[in-house]
Amino acid sequence: MATGINTLHPLITGVRRAEWELIRDAMDGEGQIKARGTKYLQEPTGFTVLEGDARASAYAGYLERASFPEFLAPSVAAMIGIIHGQEIVPELPDALSFLFENVDGEGLPLEAFHRRITRELLTIGGYVILTDAPEGGGDPYLTGFSRDRLINWDTDWYVLDESRPRRDGFVWEQLKQYRLLEMGGGSFTPWLYDEFDNRREVPVRARGGGFLPRIPVVVGNALDLSPRIEPPPLIGVARAALSIYRKTADQEQALYMGANPTLVAIDGPAPSVVGAGVVHEMRGAPGTKPDLKYVEATNAGLKDRRIEMDAYREQAVMAGARLFERATAQESGEAKRLRYASETATLMSIAQSSCLLLERALKNAAMIAGVPDDDIVVPVPTDLMDRTMSPQDFAALFGVYRDGGMSWETFFANGQRGGIFSPEDTADDEARRLDAPPLQPDAVV
Repeated sequence: MATGINTLHPLITGVRRAEWELIRDAMDGEGQIKARGTKYLQEPTGFTVLEGDARASAYAGYLERASFPEFLAPSVAAMIGIIHGQEIVPELPDALSFLFENVDGEGLPLEAFHRRITRELLTIGGYVILTDAPEGGGDPYLTGFSRDRLINWDTDWYVLDESRPRRDGFVWEQLKQYRLLEMGGGSFTPWLYDEFDNRREVPVRARGGGFLPRIPVVVGNALDLSPRIEPPPLIGVARAALSIYRKTADQEQALYMGANPTLVAIDGPAPSVVGAGVVHEMRGAPGTKPDLKYVEATNAGLKDRRIEMDAYREQAVMAGARLFERATAQESGEAKRLRYASETATLMSIAQSSCLLLERALKNAAMIAGVPDDDIVVPVPTDLMDRTMSPQDFAALFGVYRDGGMSWETFFANGQRGGIFSPEDTADDEARRLDAPPLQPDAVV
């Protein structure tokens, strides 16, 4: 059991780490999924009777014919586009305006950094931002960490895994490094550790040399600002894509075997050449009847596999669509609270977390820079999607209902969401109005 700086928090379970790995691999696409080999696509039991190159070749063909559906990356890109479709311009004091063009000290614009926060919340389900400054003093900058880089934490105590490749001449080697953030004697004290638990203090001071009264780190997930680990919001999409990947492998294997029958010689010599126009004369032992036959695998079950894959595609769609539920600004007026979300992540809760994460990190930058942070605000989008239905869309929807393509209840529900029908009415209320006789021109009301 690890007892040093690399000890993992109990909430970082094997299940969570497997989910993070699947999400990242699915985001990278089919090439990365296939590079994992048997991790995601087990070898069929029939291949185990083969030996050596034959077994490897059989599995290589099985793997090559499989197809991993690219559901996740386009979904994430579309959701980032929805959240950042409205321009989000943080309000910063003039002393921190340089962060708009260089937020990380390496030339990354603030807008791109904000999109990175949102992307991590959508995929891994969390993000960590450390506000730091050069050891010798200088302007503050923001450093982002994937949620799995925060390996241990407690009240006013955090351990970040900063291990990374480091170039030594022409050779790259893996640098093992960890950063401990803690409060000591009422002020912030950071330490750098190597893999052998050797440590050195890395002083971070406010402009003017003052000590920092709090740890300049903020941790959030897709629901709120807390170190609590939640399942990745789009893990259902990744799992559905993985199930389809495995089923396509079996389906393509069945099609391959069925399309390539095996020629069998019965009581006669096996031919060395086959094909159209080739004549085979077979002579067997006396009293026998030589014969040539093709033996092929049946395609039984292919229809059922297609039905199953369609069901998993629907699951993937629903897993992504779940984030659109209640995607409104119902709590935008209270977005500055530490806890504001329901138990289920939505696009709105992710947008709120993303903006609040950035806002808290910028306030930490103000603390280091020695400027007031009262006016620092990262506004949350007021409405992620314009739900108002145009007259043309309503007319088209009515045409579908009129032609029997949907029920009255479904038509009314869509019109109500589009702002056509009153949210206080029901489908029966509107139907009764339609069934009522029309008012006469000279009627007295």
